[in-house]
Amino acid sequence: MGKYELLATASLMTNVVAFYHQVYHIYVTKNVTSYELGALLGNILAQILLIIYGIANKSYGIYGPTMLLMPGLLYITYLKVFEPVTDDSKKSDSDKTA
Repeated sequence: MGKYELLATASLMTNVVAFYHQVYHIYVTKNVTSYELGALLGNILAQILLIIYGIANKSYGIYGPTMLLMPGLLYITYLKVFEPVTDDSKKSDSDKTA
């Protein structure tokens, strides 16, 4: 374990919690129109590189939380590529409650 690996782990776990809040919102609304496919693919590549870096340095505190982000990124990418955009998915939560 690196000298400040605990700090990196805390940062990544905070990122995971914040990211899964977004994933839940997308799961409920099925609205991914604001996410660019290039940004999603770039983020997936960045996570893969970070996992490789963590494994190469035997830093489980780095690649562990990063692997938690991958299912959410893949889910959003799946919706972006394979799910059609409907009028319901374009509406915000406030429009659905009115």
